[in-house]
Amino acid sequence: MHGGVRRETITTERTRVLAAPRVQRWLSRVFSGVRTERGQALIEFAFIMPLLLLFILLAVDFGIALDRREVIQHAVREGARRGAVGDTVAEIKDDTHNQSQGTLAAGDVEVCFVDKDKNGISDPGENVRVSGNYTYRFSIGGGEMLAAFGVGAPSIDMSPSAEERLEKSAPDAIPCTD
Repeated sequence: MHGGVRRETITTERTRVLAAPRVQRWLSRVFSGVRTERGQALIEFAFIMPLLLLFILLAVDFGIALDRREVIQHAVREGARRGAVGDTVAEIKDDTHNQSQGTLAAGDVEVCFVDKDKNGISDPGENVRVSGNYTYRFSIGGGEMLAAFGVGAPSIDMSPSAEERLEKSAPDAIPCTD
């Protein structure tokens, strides 16, 4: 006490004021911007999707082309093995066509014998060469979609070949020209 005056502190219970109205206002401002741009992502996706789809389909189409190349390479290698043991040219072409799973036609297969000693005869120890010619045209991704844009379908020319050493003379030898 000071000078006979008594000071009292009056305490009253205060109820806490929640920040909910402030937070709600802030959240409504944040989400109001999202609501106004709700369709923007869909429109952007609609613009990007054809281009993205084109790249994916081109990658798949290129993978198919690589598979065809591997099948053709295997087929000509098997044809060269048949030629090494003395089969006829017709048998070699037929076997190469069968091994290519129908990718190569018999007319697309070339069989010739490398005449090392230039005597005109296919002697044992010389080589038989089998090659196949095939053109892969892009179809899934590149061909059809690029044709829609006025660009021609791309293609890949493939001509794998294989050589094997003759074990015996070939009955109907055709010398190679190169």
